[in-house]
Amino acid sequence: MDFPERAFSQVVHNDLPLWERCVASPQGQPTLEDILKVQEFLHIESGLLHPYGPDYPLVEPRELTPTFDAALIEYKHLPAFSMVILDRPLSFQDEGFQFDLLVPEGQPSDPGKAAYNRQVMRERLPRNLIPEFDQSMGRKAMTNFSRYALLLPFLFKMDRGHVMARDESGRFHLAGVFASFPSDLDGEIKRFGRHIGKFVPGDNETYANNRRWVYRFLMEQLGFPICGERHTSAALFARRLMRRGERFVVKVLGNSDRTITTLTSLGARRGLPRVEKVALVAAVGLRKEAEAKLREEGYFIDPKRKAVILRVHYAQHLYHPDNVLEDRAMSVLRQEIIHPRNGKLLEMDVLGLSYDRLLALQDIVRGEFQGTIVYHGRERVEGTADVKSRLKFLSAWLNKHRLILADYSPDHFERLLRLMASFLDDPAQDEELARQPELRQEVVKTMATLRLNHRLRLLEKLVQNRADASGRKLQLAHILIILVHVLSQEGEEMAAEHPRSLRKLLRICRKQLADRTLRRLLVAKALRSSYEREVISEAKMLIHMVEDMEAKLAALLKTEGRPAGEHHPAPAKSAEAKPAEEQPPGRPAVI
Repeated sequence: MDFPERAFSQVVHNDLPLWERCVASPQGQPTLEDILKVQEFLHIESGLLHPYGPDYPLVEPRELTPTFDAALIEYKHLPAFSMVILDRPLSFQDEGFQFDLLVPEGQPSDPGKAAYNRQVMRERLPRNLIPEFDQSMGRKAMTNFSRYALLLPFLFKMDRGHVMARDESGRFHLAGVFASFPSDLDGEIKRFGRHIGKFVPGDNETYANNRRWVYRFLMEQLGFPICGERHTSAALFARRLMRRGERFVVKVLGNSDRTITTLTSLGARRGLPRVEKVALVAAVGLRKEAEAKLREEGYFIDPKRKAVILRVHYAQHLYHPDNVLEDRAMSVLRQEIIHPRNGKLLEMDVLGLSYDRLLALQDIVRGEFQGTIVYHGRERVEGTADVKSRLKFLSAWLNKHRLILADYSPDHFERLLRLMASFLDDPAQDEELARQPELRQEVVKTMATLRLNHRLRLLEKLVQNRADASGRKLQLAHILIILVHVLSQEGEEMAAEHPRSLRKLLRICRKQLADRTLRRLLVAKALRSSYEREVISEAKMLIHMVEDMEAKLAALLKTEGRPAGEHHPAPAKSAEAKPAEEQPPGRPAVI
């Protein structure tokens, strides 16, 4: 780091400097919120800042923005850990997960209990660390919170997690090590898939077609891609603790992601743990005044690399088949840069939520973009200098941003189409593109799907807001005319090429047909005006077309077999089955 004093040396917590608070014997019963706050500074200092150097692999903004990319590199030399804090005393045999119990040592500490705990720790440490552990701990007590910072370097070297809980006096202490958090991945995927209607008992074909989609959505809601055991078990254990109504914190830092992820019941909503991530990120691409503020006020931990401590808060989105953006599981809610000395927070868009993605797309199609992206979850593409790299970058970039791009206004989306056409339809590129027919077709197919999602999203907003994309209010007759036009012009093609999208369009139409004003007019004995007669005329036409298309879809399923992802029975009435307009707020993130 570029500053001589210890990180967070100016932080004061509950009227005591942070590092005095960490070594002091706690008075009374601290809250779970207190412990979480202090631990955050400890973990950042020991897990991120201590190993930092000129060659430290800073986290790229794309790695913190949903949808998450799977990690491609493992940094074995960096710290890693997982842990759980339970806001209660433990009942060893009844906890439902395995760990080696450490006994509370008391205040003052009992020498016999302290010796027992040190021996448990020694048995679980790698052999080469035992001499260092003995020298560091001596005959000291081990489980009191005042020893936690001293133990962190050793906890970072253990393959499994550690446990904190309250003792009989109500104080938090290190209650266990070598913990294996239960994941039951198979059961979670199957339960969740059946709950949202993606799996059908006994239907193996539907299961095979939808399993990866369900797996990804389940993990994304908890803040991870499909990833390794440490992260998966932490995420699913947090989900299990939520179902049990526990007050808890689960934290995990991986060698691959270099990110401290926190999942907690504190501030959780709708049955899902609250998710936060902290990592060292290069704050590049900021405006000059924003960069000057960070430099002048000391937020950079490394001014040359523009490295900052970034904390990202996320909002989860619950699944519902009626959502046009059906696979949106998480988005960025807020970003905060943490000051490395005083711990103050500064909200700033380091991830690039507010920048114009079309400018980035312009650089990509011109071959001038210098960033990186993960293609198909297994290949890191750097830059866009040649056509092959450009096509791979476009495919990955469009998929990464599909949830945001589909939400664009018609004018912005038209700009996107023009930019794509300037590359894909450029005669000067024909020869090069002809050498990459599969990649070109992949991009064309991605654009066709994106264009369809954008159109459906506009219709979804139209029905929901009773207004067009410019905010102009529309009368009921106008909305019905638009739906009739779209269904008549595109219904047949969608039935043949995109049956899943047609189903979403029919749901949008059904939602409009359920409008109370329209239902009242449909059962009225007499119509009072030409406008009401026009409404009824368009409504009857729409009803006829919807019924006709639904019959065609049913026949398609019967004659050709169920297409991938097409089975959508009515979801259960629970917290995980809310309509789109009831989703929690949050802005989708971008690279």
